[in-house]
Amino acid sequence: MTAGNKALGMVTLTVLLQLVAAALLKRAAMAAPMGLLLPVLLIGVTLAIHGLRFLLWGYVHRRWPLSHTYPMTAVFFPLAIIMAAAYGEPIHVNQVLGGLLIAAGVAWLTFKTAD
Repeated sequence: MTAGNKALGMVTLTVLLQLVAAALLKRAAMAAPMGLLLPVLLIGVTLAIHGLRFLLWGYVHRRWPLSHTYPMTAVFFPLAIIMAAAYGEPIHVNQVLGGLLIAAGVAWLTFKTAD
C-alpha cells in the first residue's frame, strides 16, 4: 500500500466519521419534537465522534503534508450526496455530475502526487 493510499484511507475515515456525525445530528433534529432525551444523547455521541476526528486529524497532519491530505477531504461531497439520497432527499443530475468531478479531482490529486 502506497503512502497516498494510506493517507487517503485515513482521510476517508475522518470523512466517514463526519458523515456519521451529520446523520446523528439529523436524527436528533427529527427526534426533538418527541422529547429532549434522545436528541441530547445523540448530540453527546456526535461530540465524541468529533473528538475522535480531531485526534485522527492530528495523526494525519503529523504523518503526511497538509497539501497532500487536505484536498482529499473533498471526498465528503460525493459521499454527502449518497447520504442525502439514502435519506430520500431529491438528488439532481448536476449534483451527481459535480460529485463525480470532485471524486475524479481527488483521485487525480492523490495519485498524481503519490510518493
